[in-house]
Amino acid sequence: MIVRSPSVQRGGRDREQTGAQPSGVTQQQTSLAAAVAAGELWMEAGVAERAAARCDQAVREIDDLLIDARVLTRKRKFGDNEDGNAAAERFAQAGQDYIDAMRSAQGVFKNMAATYRAAGRTVTEADAANEQMFRDRSE
Repeated sequence: MIVRSPSVQRGGRDREQTGAQPSGVTQQQTSLAAAVAAGELWMEAGVAERAAARCDQAVREIDDLLIDARVLTRKRKFGDNEDGNAAAERFAQAGQDYIDAMRSAQGVFKNMAATYRAAGRTVTEADAANEQMFRDRSE
């Protein structure tokens, strides 16, 4: 169960200078992690683990997508002239940008998984503390 989450600004498709990482997603994940650390966001352990497992699955799926992606960074021949060479360079750079963006997305998914697990631990730890407090009072 989610008790409270920080407000998340949903903007346009702004990208960081590298063009590889959607800045809004990173900011959202950072806000969630801060909310968990501050005790403002918690989740039942099972819900948190399922969300984290889905993030782990996304990381593996991206690995599968990137198996053959290196081929996208090779320069192809588009004619032996200035325009052809420029086009080849742009396509090769676009391939590298794709790989960089996917690796950045993996980083976000890994951080999200850790955040969900931390949110689940918060509930588990609070339950254990409450149980101990009630035991101490009943003795």
